[in-house]
Amino acid sequence: MSFFPLEQLSRMSDGYQKAFTANGKSLLLCQLDGQVFIIENSCPHMGVPLTPATQLPQKQLRCQAHGIAFDLVSGKALGPLAGTLDCLKKYQIVHEGTQVGVDL
Repeated sequence: MSFFPLEQLSRMSDGYQKAFTANGKSLLLCQLDGQVFIIENSCPHMGVPLTPATQLPQKQLRCQAHGIAFDLVSGKALGPLAGTLDCLKKYQIVHEGTQVGVDL
């Protein structure tokens, strides 16, 4: 595994959202309700990028393409498609000094 730094912690706050590519993977780093998340930047519905997604209360993200909301804590889709879609692919957050990143 290798550490891939994504962002300085001092640049992050609620509402932060930015796409990155690390080790050939498209990632979305975001902060909602005081919590940082790293997910694959791809909607499980049709594979479209989640940027720019709409951030919703209660740590939820809504895909702009088809309006599907996802719970970032569980990764599960919400609403009528909840039982039919794969979960968001989440990555473990790694802090190294003043940076947040991911081990891939």
